[in-house]
Formats: sequence, C-alpha cells, structure tokens
Amino acid sequence: MTTEAAPVETHQAELDRMAPVRRRFGIPRMLRMVSGVNESILDWVPEDRPTLTRTGAIILSTALMAAASLWIVVHEVFGASMPASVAAAAIWGTVICVFDSWLVTSTHGVTGRDRVARLLPRLAISVLIGVVISEPLTLKAFESAVIEQVAEDRRLADQELRAGFKRCYPGWDQQPPTGCDDFKLDVPRADTRTLEATIAQRDQRQKEVARLKKLETSQAALEGKECLGTGAGQGFTGRPGNGYWCGRRRAATDTTRQALQTKEQELQKLEQTVTQLTNDRATAAATYEQAVSTGIAAEISRRSAARSRQPGLLEQFRALSSLTAANWAVFWAHLVLAGLLIVIDCFPVLTKLISKPSAYDRRLAAQRESKERLHDNDLRLNERLRTGDGEIRLHKEELRVRHAIEDSDHEVRLSAARREAELRARMDQLAKQAKQARVTGQWPA
Repeated sequence: MTTEAAPVETHQAELDRMAPVRRRFGIPRMLRMVSGVNESILDWVPEDRPTLTRTGAIILSTALMAAASLWIVVHEVFGASMPASVAAAAIWGTVICVFDSWLVTSTHGVTGRDRVARLLPRLAISVLIGVVISEPLTLKAFESAVIEQVAEDRRLADQELRAGFKRCYPGWDQQPPTGCDDFKLDVPRADTRTLEATIAQRDQRQKEVARLKKLETSQAALEGKECLGTGAGQGFTGRPGNGYWCGRRRAATDTTRQALQTKEQELQKLEQTVTQLTNDRATAAATYEQAVSTGIAAEISRRSAARSRQPGLLEQFRALSSLTAANWAVFWAHLVLAGLLIVIDCFPVLTKLISKPSAYDRRLAAQRESKERLHDNDLRLNERLRTGDGEIRLHKEELRVRHAIEDSDHEVRLSAARREAELRARMDQLAKQAKQARVTGQWPA
C-alpha cells in the first residue's frame, strides 16, 4: 500500500512545482499594469516580475517629471493660478503616462529578426518626449543664471535698437540709409530745398553784381576819357565837353549803375534771407535732434513695456542657448542633465533594444502565435461550415430542379403517347368501317 502511494505523491509534487506562481493584487502589480504586462503569462515566469515592476515605476516617474515640467511652464512662465497649473500638469502627466505605456507595451513579445527595426522608431519617439520633458526642468535648474542672461540680452537688444534708430536718423539734413523699415519715428524730416534754392539765387546775384561792377568801372573810365577829351583812337572824338558822345557814355554808365544798385539791393535781401534760413536751420536741427532723442527713448520704452516682466519660454531658451555657447561648464552641465532625463524616459525601450528577449517576451510571442493559429483554424472551420451548408443546399436544389425537369419530360412523353394511341385507335376504327362498307356496300353517313 505504501509503495503504491509514493509515486502518486511524487507526481503531485511535480505538478505543484510546475504550476504557475500567482501573485495577489498590490502596488507591484499596479506598476506592472502600467507597463501593460499580462499577468497570466508572467505567472509562469515569476523571475521577470521585478524587472517589469521597475519598468512600470520608470513610466510613472517619467509622467511625474512631465507633470512637474508643465507645471513650471504654466505656473512660473505664464503666471497661471495654482489650481489651473495643477490641473494642466495632471493632464499632461496622464498623457505622457499613456504614451510611454503604449511605447513599452508595444515592445512586449518582440522577438523576431525585425526586432531592432521595430524598436528603433519607438526609441526615437521616446527621445522626442524626453527632450520635451527635460528642457523646462533644465531651465528650472539654471533659473538664476537664465534670468540674469535674459536681463543682459534685453539690455543688449535695447542698445542695438537705439543704435539702429540713430543710424536711420543720422542728422537733420541727411538722408537715411537703406534698410530702415523697422526703425520708424514720428519725426518729420528736414526740408532743405528752400535754403538751397535761396543760396543758389544769392550766388547768382553775387556773380551778376561782380559783373556789373566791372562793367560800371569800365564804362566810367570810358566816360571820363570821352568827356575830358583825353581818349584817342577809334570810338573817341578827342574833344572835351558834354557833347553827344559824352552824354551817351554817361547814360550807359548811369544805366549800368542803376542795374548794379538794384542787384545789390536784391543781393542784400537774399543775404538776409540766407542768414534767417540758416538760423532757422540751426534751431530746427536742435529741435530735430531733441525730437529724435525723445522718440527713440519713447520707442524703446514702449517696446520694453510690451515685454512681460516674467521672461517667456522662448526667451529663456534663447538665454540658455547663449549661456551654453559662452560657458563650457554650463554647456556640459546642461548636456548631462538633459541627457539624463532623456535616458530615463528612453530607458524601458532602450533596455529592450540592448538586451535579448526575456522569458516573458518569448512566452508572450508564443501565445500570440498560438492564438493566431487557433484563430486561423477557427476561421477556416467557420468558412468550411458555412460553405458546406451552402454546398449541401445547392446540391439539394440542383437535385430538385433535375427531378422537376425529369417529371416535366415524363408528362410530355405521356401526353404524346396518349395522343398517338388515340390517333391509332381512330385510324383502326376508320379502317374497320371501310372494310365493313366494302362488304355491305353501304358507307356510313
């Protein structure tokens, strides 16, 4: 009796040892649910539970980092209220958790030759998500230096703006250079055409006055020679006195002298006008310079006021970029911190890529293949059942039609036979009557 019970107990112990190891519901199982683990398969390979539990913890950690990242952006950069910031951070953390969960879940059971090709796109998506999450956190880590750099960038921007306005408004009577469309002030440009025209008229009058003075001097000398009789030669009479030619030369000299006086008066008025316009120009230049300075200060103040007191996200990114470009220490610190956060987000997919398929992956792949085969067999069976019923109904219908055709043919043949029998009976009757008539000599009516 004892010897027969021993093999039975040994076999039962072997079955108990091979049975799947089930775990109760708890925090580790909740973490594995986040990573999309099939617990019924994992029960057969409990050695993979710690790894998959930590994978779920990494996904939740990434979601928390994403929530903190968006909270920094919404609350500290955009100045939203605390409830709105917390709600936005919670929604964003949930979205990232779902996204990372899908990325990790889609890698379970990938064991074929195309494993790397299927994992690389998921790794690229993880890197992109990691970059989006890491940048606000790195801005928070370098917050003080970034704020100082933003202030310095704003000061340099104001200096460049001031230099641009001064370049485009060089002087009262100077034309602005090209490329000044972005530097416009409500200051009228100088109109120097009146002064330039007046100066040109004055210069012309000066030339005319000089010419008339020279002509008046020459004519006065000729007049003296003619009236005193000291002139000799062609054009002179050589007789002193107020004669005809003396009067003519005196009249020509008087005419030139009167024209000279008129031109000198006009020249004097033009000189006064030029002096007045020059003084006005100096006053206008001083007023213009003051207006330009005031306009530049007002425009810089307006643009500075348009900027928010709290630097925007893009402005902080530019400041961090300037810091990393100017300081190698900041560059490496930013690179290491951002790289660490990106690696944390990519770690589940990255471990799948650099390691061999686990026992859980192989069993999941085998279960999928088995279910696919079962499904294919079920499809073929359903197809055959449906097509078999159809073929049976089709066969029955073909038999029914064939029998109906045969019955119809039989009825036609019977009808033809009856007509033929009736015809033969009628012919026999007629023949009998004809034979009787020959015997009796009387034909039926």
